[in-house]
Amino acid sequence: MEIKDIILSLISVMGTISSIVFAVLAFRRNDRGDHKEAGKNEGVLISDVGYIKSSIDRVEKSIEKLETGQVEFGNRLTKLETEVHDHIYNKAIHKTIGGTKK
Repeated sequence: MEIKDIILSLISVMGTISSIVFAVLAFRRNDRGDHKEAGKNEGVLISDVGYIKSSIDRVEKSIEKLETGQVEFGNRLTKLETEVHDHIYNKAIHKTIGGTKK
């Protein structure tokens, strides 16, 4: 073998080794980037879930206030119906004179 063949063989071996080293380095760099991107996405999801939870809590509080108001309104309406019924059927208020109500 000539020196030229030996040099060309060494260059090809060095080229192969260097391409493997560069591939491993690129893989590691991309792997770190992927982890960083995954961390960002996870953070965004956690933030969105927190926002949704707080929104649901606010809606539940509003519903509770509405239910309380509805119960109070129902109680007032029942009391009013009772008073109107008592007023209509109170014979002392509606005395009839000559068949007509006064």
